[in-house]
Amino acid sequence: MFFRTHKHKPNRELASHHGIFRPRMTLFESIALIISGTVGAGVLGIPYAVAQSGLRVGMVYILVLGLLMMGLNLMVGEIAVRTRGTFQLVGLAKRYLGRVGEVAMSIVFYSLLFGVLVIYIIGEGETLAALFGGSPFEWSLVFFTVGALLVAFGLKTVKTVELFLTAGILAVLVLIAALSAGHVNTSYWGHLDLVHLLLPYGVILFAFHGATAVPEVHSTLIHREGMFKKAIVISGVTIISIYLLFALVVVGVTGLETTEIATIGLGNELGPLMFIFGNAFAFFAMATSFLLTGVALRDSLTWDHKLSPAVSTLITLVIPFLVFLLGIRSFIAAIDIVGGVFVSIEVLLVLLMYWKATQHGDIEPGKYKLHHVALLGAVLAFVFAVGAVYSVWNLF
Repeated sequence: MFFRTHKHKPNRELASHHGIFRPRMTLFESIALIISGTVGAGVLGIPYAVAQSGLRVGMVYILVLGLLMMGLNLMVGEIAVRTRGTFQLVGLAKRYLGRVGEVAMSIVFYSLLFGVLVIYIIGEGETLAALFGGSPFEWSLVFFTVGALLVAFGLKTVKTVELFLTAGILAVLVLIAALSAGHVNTSYWGHLDLVHLLLPYGVILFAFHGATAVPEVHSTLIHREGMFKKAIVISGVTIISIYLLFALVVVGVTGLETTEIATIGLGNELGPLMFIFGNAFAFFAMATSFLLTGVALRDSLTWDHKLSPAVSTLITLVIPFLVFLLGIRSFIAAIDIVGGVFVSIEVLLVLLMYWKATQHGDIEPGKYKLHHVALLGAVLAFVFAVGAVYSVWNLF
């Protein structure tokens, strides 16, 4: 069988993590952490990108990129299993790619995560302003204040909050689909515009980026490789299903009038009830990913660069806040750049790390070992090398 269930006694449900013993996660908690670390602002931009190119093109993008990113997360998981100690992606790059690899991954990793936090601050301000009125800028400040406090308290607090917020995401998604089903115009599904054929790439890739959640989950599932792999696969399939359903419903209702933040246009089309539920979904989706991204960034600075927790937290929160204050406000453009450029380059670096880890890892992966990785690696390298070149070219 692909998965094996492991039983553990309650009095052994502790994981040693950098000298601190914390409760091990359950399978559900692990799945929730990966989902909430992936489903964020990107899902809100998917319908717009899909509507511009055509639903059929968008569905192919979601399925292909979703499966490829799930495969990438499994590879990150095996790197973590093979490595003695706990690291985020920068530390793993240093371990397997040396100083040059560390610098390259640091530039990509921190640019990506700081960019992600800025996008969430912008998106939450617009969503809360749509729900309650007032200035998006002021609501962004309110959201950032609350989110910063939760990030500062750490993974234990975030893990508890994540469970409720992830449940909120799934519940609101079901309500959106149910309330929208009777308003779908199937003629919108037939639109096709090859001029915008490549538009969904960066947005959808950004929406599937959740590699930083994998080392976080591994840190509390050490020696439970079967559950670790199972969590990555289940969360990957769930996320693909969420994105397919969301794009199908929103494009079917709003067509070419789909807004950059999809729930705003959906609410305007279907009335006050949908407006509330749709923007509640937007809030939950971005809030959960803001929390996990913030914790992952802070932990990377602490684990990989040996900074104190206080300094790591300060850097994690101050830099994106300053970027936001300097006037960065474009939602889709920011997502496209972060996804198309930085995520693509990160994928290529992870492939090099995986190859090195299989040769020079500290620990044999046992039952976690992946199969047919050469084919997966070749497809990932081709797709994301082409994507990175296109995205960089598109900037100019």
